[in-house]
Amino acid sequence: MLALLALAASVLVGLSTPAYACSCADLSPARAVEHADAVFTGTVADVRAEEGPGRPRVYTFLADQVYKGRPAGRFTVASSADSASCGYAFERGGRYLVFAAAGSAGTMVAGVELSSTLCSGNIPVDPGTGPLRPGDEREAGHESLAGPVEAGLVKALGTPARPVAAGETSPVKEPLRAEEETGIGWGWIAGGAAAVLLLAGAFTAVTLRRRMHAPRR
Repeated sequence: MLALLALAASVLVGLSTPAYACSCADLSPARAVEHADAVFTGTVADVRAEEGPGRPRVYTFLADQVYKGRPAGRFTVASSADSASCGYAFERGGRYLVFAAAGSAGTMVAGVELSSTLCSGNIPVDPGTGPLRPGDEREAGHESLAGPVEAGLVKALGTPARPVAAGETSPVKEPLRAEEETGIGWGWIAGGAAAVLLLAGAFTAVTLRRRMHAPRR
């Protein structure tokens, strides 16, 4: 009887253990950038729960630097709330270096194009708005270790773009066309002036020649 009870207990423990867990392959910063469709640093402004497999969460980021993808001022990224499904739990108010992919590469939520996982390479970073630099501190979180930002990561990220906030338009420099138009105008003026001078000179020459050949009285 005791043997049967022990066997039943072991079976129940085995059934209560998750059938799988998230396992991430080592990903270099360069490969993380290559695999992502959007890479940016931003602060989590909003978190909302969605219904569906993996209990998806949708995170709204206010971006401050964009290293890859459209330089938007706001990004929405989906991720599973289940760490066993490789979900990444971004914290509200936290600033992160985010690697997000488009399409069916991760958790799918209607109307949300980007998703990210525990294996994407996300890194919690200290608050701020400037580009990441070697020696900047990272915050501990998930699989990211606290410590300085490595030069290799900054090199892989490249030069960021300043996000364009919602409702903001990028300043468009128009003087080039104006300068071209102005140049054409001045060209016509200069050409006309030269023509007038030539005509005046020719008229003067003809007048002098006639006077020289006119019979004297």
